[in-house]
Amino acid sequence: MKKLLLTSVIIIMVVTFTGCASVISPGNQGLKWRPWSSGLEMDKLYTDGIVWHYPWNNVIEYEVRWTSFPEEIQILTSDDLHMVVNVTAILRPNPAKLAQLELEVGSDYYEHLVRPKFYTITRNVMAKYEHNLLAENSIPIEEEILSQLRERMDEKYVEFDSVVLDHIMYSPLVTQATDRKLVIKQRLEQKEYELGIAEKDAEIQRIQAVGQRDAQKIIDEGLTKKYLQFKAVEAQEMLSRSGNSTFYFVPLGKDGLPVIVDTGGK
Repeated sequence: MKKLLLTSVIIIMVVTFTGCASVISPGNQGLKWRPWSSGLEMDKLYTDGIVWHYPWNNVIEYEVRWTSFPEEIQILTSDDLHMVVNVTAILRPNPAKLAQLELEVGSDYYEHLVRPKFYTITRNVMAKYEHNLLAENSIPIEEEILSQLRERMDEKYVEFDSVVLDHIMYSPLVTQATDRKLVIKQRLEQKEYELGIAEKDAEIQRIQAVGQRDAQKIIDEGLTKKYLQFKAVEAQEMLSRSGNSTFYFVPLGKDGLPVIVDTGGK
Protein backbone atom coordinates (compact mmCIF):
# COMPACT_ATOMS: atom_id res chain seq x y z
CA MET A 1 0.00 0.00 0.00
CA LYS A 2 2.78 2.42 0.93
CA LYS A 3 4.60 1.52 -2.28
CA LEU A 4 1.51 2.28 -4.33
CA LEU A 5 1.04 5.59 -2.58
CA LEU A 6 4.68 6.55 -3.14
CA THR A 7 4.39 5.66 -6.81
CA SER A 8 1.27 7.82 -7.13
CA VAL A 9 3.01 10.77 -5.50
CA ILE A 10 5.99 10.40 -7.82
CA ILE A 11 3.69 10.29 -10.86
CA ILE A 12 1.82 13.36 -9.68
CA MET A 13 5.10 15.20 -9.09
CA VAL A 14 6.44 14.25 -12.52
CA VAL A 15 3.25 15.35 -14.21
CA THR A 16 3.22 18.55 -12.17
CA PHE A 17 6.80 19.52 -12.94
CA THR A 18 6.74 18.53 -16.59
CA GLY A 19 3.63 20.60 -17.12
CA CYS A 20 4.71 23.82 -15.44
CA ALA A 21 6.94 25.30 -18.15
CA SER A 22 6.16 26.88 -21.52
CA VAL A 23 8.67 27.73 -24.24
CA ILE A 24 8.21 31.03 -26.09
CA SER A 25 9.58 30.99 -29.64
CA PRO A 26 11.92 33.70 -30.98
CA GLY A 27 9.99 36.65 -32.33
CA ASN A 28 7.11 36.01 -29.93
CA GLN A 29 6.14 37.47 -26.60
CA GLY A 30 3.90 35.94 -23.97
CA LEU A 31 1.36 36.80 -21.32
CA LYS A 32 0.78 34.62 -18.28
CA TRP A 33 -2.80 33.55 -17.74
CA ARG A 34 -3.96 32.43 -14.25
CA PRO A 35 -7.55 31.27 -14.68
CA TRP A 36 -8.02 30.24 -11.02
CA SER A 37 -6.57 33.33 -9.38
CA SER A 38 -5.65 36.79 -10.77
CA GLY A 39 -6.48 36.11 -14.40
CA LEU A 40 -4.36 37.76 -17.12
CA GLU A 41 -1.07 39.21 -15.92
CA MET A 42 -1.21 42.77 -17.24
CA ASP A 43 2.10 44.26 -16.18
CA LYS A 44 4.65 41.73 -17.40
CA LEU A 45 5.66 40.39 -20.80
CA TYR A 46 7.74 37.26 -21.35
CA THR A 47 10.19 37.10 -24.22
CA ASP A 48 11.64 34.02 -25.96
CA GLY A 49 12.73 31.27 -23.64
CA ILE A 50 11.23 29.18 -20.85
CA VAL A 51 8.42 30.52 -18.66
CA TRP A 52 7.74 28.55 -15.49
CA HIS A 53 4.20 28.30 -14.18
CA TYR A 54 1.81 25.96 -12.42
CA PRO A 55 0.15 23.32 -14.58
CA TRP A 56 -3.26 24.96 -14.22
CA ASN A 57 -1.88 28.26 -15.52
CA ASN A 58 -1.01 29.03 -19.12
CA VAL A 59 1.09 31.34 -21.34
CA ILE A 60 -0.54 33.13 -24.30
CA GLU A 61 1.86 33.85 -27.15
CA TYR A 62 1.77 36.66 -29.73
CA GLU A 63 4.06 37.02 -32.73
CA VAL A 64 5.47 40.55 -32.59
CA ARG A 65 7.53 40.42 -35.78
CA TRP A 66 6.35 42.38 -38.81
CA THR A 67 4.02 40.10 -40.76
CA SER A 68 2.55 40.41 -44.27
CA PHE A 69 -1.18 39.96 -44.75
CA PRO A 70 -2.02 39.79 -48.49
CA GLU A 71 -5.60 40.32 -49.62
CA GLU A 72 -7.49 40.09 -52.91
CA ILE A 73 -10.02 42.91 -52.85
CA GLN A 74 -12.77 43.77 -55.31
CA ILE A 75 -13.05 47.50 -55.99
CA LEU A 76 -15.15 49.91 -58.04
CA THR A 77 -13.26 52.72 -59.78
CA SER A 78 -14.54 56.26 -60.27
CA ASP A 79 -15.49 55.39 -63.87
CA ASP A 80 -17.70 52.52 -62.60
CA LEU A 81 -15.41 49.65 -63.53
CA HIS A 82 -15.29 46.56 -61.28
CA MET A 83 -11.76 45.31 -60.74
CA VAL A 84 -9.72 43.09 -58.43
CA VAL A 85 -6.51 44.25 -56.76
CA ASN A 86 -3.93 42.42 -54.66
CA VAL A 87 -2.92 44.54 -51.67
CA THR A 88 -0.67 43.59 -48.76
CA ALA A 89 -0.59 45.18 -45.31
CA ILE A 90 2.54 44.70 -43.19
CA LEU A 91 1.77 45.00 -39.48
CA ARG A 92 2.20 43.61 -36.00
CA PRO A 93 0.57 43.92 -32.58
CA ASN A 94 2.04 46.68 -30.43
CA PRO A 95 4.30 44.80 -27.97
CA ALA A 96 3.61 47.33 -25.23
CA LYS A 97 -0.17 46.77 -25.48
CA LEU A 98 -0.45 43.00 -25.81
CA ALA A 99 -2.44 42.64 -22.58
CA GLN A 100 -5.08 45.16 -23.70
CA LEU A 101 -5.22 43.52 -27.14
CA GLU A 102 -5.76 40.10 -25.57
CA LEU A 103 -8.50 41.40 -23.28
CA GLU A 104 -10.41 43.35 -25.93
CA VAL A 105 -9.91 41.33 -29.14
CA GLY A 106 -7.72 38.24 -28.80
CA SER A 107 -5.06 36.58 -30.90
CA ASP A 108 -7.26 36.56 -34.05
CA TYR A 109 -7.18 40.36 -34.05
CA TYR A 110 -6.40 40.55 -37.78
CA GLU A 111 -9.52 38.69 -38.89
CA HIS A 112 -11.89 40.47 -36.52
CA LEU A 113 -10.33 43.92 -36.25
CA VAL A 114 -7.88 44.78 -39.03
CA ARG A 115 -9.20 42.95 -42.07
CA PRO A 116 -12.64 44.63 -42.29
CA LYS A 117 -11.12 48.11 -42.01
CA PHE A 118 -8.39 47.19 -44.49
CA TYR A 119 -11.03 46.25 -47.06
CA THR A 120 -13.15 49.34 -46.46
CA ILE A 121 -10.26 51.80 -46.60
CA THR A 122 -8.78 50.21 -49.73
CA ARG A 123 -12.10 50.38 -51.58
CA ASN A 124 -12.73 53.99 -50.53
CA VAL A 125 -9.28 55.17 -51.58
CA MET A 126 -9.23 53.41 -54.93
CA ALA A 127 -12.75 54.56 -55.76
CA LYS A 128 -11.29 58.04 -56.27
CA TYR A 129 -9.35 56.96 -59.36
CA GLU A 130 -10.26 55.95 -62.89
CA HIS A 131 -9.16 52.45 -63.82
CA ASN A 132 -6.44 53.61 -66.22
CA LEU A 133 -4.86 55.83 -63.54
CA LEU A 134 -4.46 53.20 -60.81
CA ALA A 135 -1.06 51.87 -61.88
CA GLU A 136 0.62 55.26 -62.25
CA ASN A 137 -0.81 56.39 -58.88
CA SER A 138 0.13 53.24 -56.96
CA ILE A 139 2.47 55.07 -54.57
CA PRO A 140 -0.07 57.78 -53.54
CA ILE A 141 -2.70 55.05 -53.16
CA GLU A 142 -0.44 52.98 -50.89
CA GLU A 143 0.44 56.02 -48.80
CA GLU A 144 -3.19 57.06 -48.33
CA ILE A 145 -4.34 53.55 -47.35
CA LEU A 146 -1.47 53.31 -44.84
CA SER A 147 -2.25 56.74 -43.39
CA GLN A 148 -5.92 55.92 -42.88
CA LEU A 149 -5.14 52.52 -41.34
CA ARG A 150 -2.79 54.12 -38.83
CA GLU A 151 -5.32 56.81 -38.00
CA ARG A 152 -8.29 54.47 -37.54
CA MET A 153 -6.34 51.72 -35.75
CA ASP A 154 -4.32 53.99 -33.48
CA GLU A 155 -6.31 52.99 -30.38
CA LYS A 156 -6.59 49.32 -31.34
CA TYR A 157 -3.09 48.27 -30.30
CA VAL A 158 -1.83 47.46 -33.82
CA GLU A 159 1.18 48.97 -35.62
CA PHE A 160 1.48 49.29 -39.42
CA ASP A 161 4.76 49.33 -41.31
CA SER A 162 3.59 49.69 -44.93
CA VAL A 163 0.97 48.88 -47.55
CA VAL A 164 1.91 47.45 -50.95
CA LEU A 165 -0.27 47.43 -54.08
CA ASP A 166 0.98 44.16 -55.55
CA HIS A 167 -1.14 43.65 -58.65
CA ILE A 168 -4.10 45.12 -60.55
CA MET A 169 -6.28 42.60 -62.40
CA TYR A 170 -8.22 44.10 -65.29
CA SER A 171 -11.21 42.39 -66.85
CA PRO A 172 -10.66 40.67 -70.25
CA LEU A 173 -12.71 43.37 -72.00
CA VAL A 174 -10.54 46.14 -70.57
CA THR A 175 -7.37 44.23 -71.45
CA GLN A 176 -8.50 43.69 -75.04
CA ALA A 177 -9.52 47.33 -75.40
CA THR A 178 -6.18 48.44 -74.01
CA ASP A 179 -4.32 46.15 -76.41
CA ARG A 180 -6.27 47.55 -79.38
CA LYS A 181 -5.54 51.07 -78.22
CA LEU A 182 -1.82 50.32 -77.98
CA VAL A 183 -1.80 48.78 -81.47
CA ILE A 184 -3.53 51.85 -82.91
CA LYS A 185 -1.13 54.12 -81.09
CA GLN A 186 1.87 52.23 -82.46
CA ARG A 187 0.46 52.44 -85.98
CA LEU A 188 -0.08 56.18 -85.63
CA GLU A 189 3.47 56.61 -84.37
CA GLN A 190 4.75 54.59 -87.35
CA LYS A 191 2.72 56.74 -89.76
CA GLU A 192 4.03 59.91 -88.14
CA TYR A 193 7.56 58.55 -88.48
CA GLU A 194 7.02 57.72 -92.15
CA LEU A 195 5.43 61.13 -92.75
CA GLY A 196 8.46 62.78 -91.19
CA ILE A 197 10.77 60.86 -93.54
CA ALA A 198 8.61 61.80 -96.54
CA GLU A 199 8.68 65.46 -95.54
CA LYS A 200 12.47 65.32 -95.24
CA ASP A 201 12.79 63.67 -98.67
CA ALA A 202 10.50 66.29 -100.21
CA GLU A 203 12.54 69.05 -98.60
CA ILE A 204 15.73 67.55 -100.04
CA GLN A 205 14.16 67.42 -103.51
CA ARG A 206 12.98 71.02 -103.20
CA ILE A 207 16.46 72.12 -102.21
CA GLN A 208 18.00 70.20 -105.13
CA ALA A 209 15.47 71.71 -107.57
CA VAL A 210 16.19 75.21 -106.31
CA GLY A 211 19.90 74.56 -106.71
CA GLN A 212 19.48 73.31 -110.26
CA ARG A 213 17.24 76.27 -111.12
CA ASP A 214 19.76 78.74 -109.70
CA ALA A 215 22.62 77.04 -111.54
CA GLN A 216 20.72 77.15 -114.84
CA LYS A 217 19.87 80.78 -114.26
CA ILE A 218 23.53 81.60 -113.73
CA ILE A 219 24.43 79.75 -116.92
CA ASP A 220 21.68 81.47 -118.92
CA GLU A 221 22.71 84.88 -117.67
CA GLY A 222 26.33 84.19 -118.67
CA LEU A 223 25.50 83.22 -122.29
CA THR A 224 25.65 86.77 -123.71
CA LYS A 225 26.18 87.57 -127.45
CA LYS A 226 29.76 88.70 -126.91
CA TYR A 227 30.52 85.53 -124.94
CA LEU A 228 29.10 83.34 -127.69
CA GLN A 229 31.05 85.28 -130.36
CA PHE A 230 34.20 84.76 -128.36
CA LYS A 231 33.57 80.99 -128.11
CA ALA A 232 32.88 80.90 -131.89
CA VAL A 233 36.22 82.54 -132.62
CA GLU A 234 37.90 79.94 -130.40
CA ALA A 235 36.17 77.17 -132.36
CA GLN A 236 37.33 78.72 -135.67
CA GLU A 237 40.88 78.84 -134.44
CA MET A 238 40.79 75.18 -133.42
CA LEU A 239 39.27 74.16 -136.76
CA SER A 240 41.87 76.14 -138.75
CA ARG A 241 44.55 73.98 -137.20
CA SER A 242 42.93 70.78 -138.44
CA GLY A 243 44.50 69.31 -141.61
CA ASN A 244 41.75 66.77 -142.34
CA SER A 245 38.82 68.98 -143.28
CA THR A 246 38.09 72.15 -145.22
CA PHE A 247 35.75 74.73 -143.75
CA TYR A 248 34.28 77.93 -145.08
CA PHE A 249 33.50 80.68 -142.66
CA VAL A 250 30.63 83.03 -143.35
CA PRO A 251 31.46 86.10 -141.27
CA LEU A 252 28.00 86.85 -140.03
CA GLY A 253 25.21 84.40 -139.36
CA LYS A 254 22.18 84.40 -137.09
CA ASP A 255 22.59 86.47 -133.93
CA GLY A 256 25.89 87.91 -135.30
CA LEU A 257 27.68 84.57 -134.98
CA PRO A 258 29.87 83.24 -137.86
CA VAL A 259 28.59 80.28 -139.86
CA ILE A 260 30.98 77.39 -140.40
CA VAL A 261 30.44 75.16 -143.45
CA ASP A 262 32.24 71.83 -143.71
CA THR A 263 32.99 70.90 -147.36
CA GLY A 264 33.53 67.28 -146.44
CA GLY A 265 37.19 67.11 -147.48
CA LYS A 266 40.25 68.91 -148.84
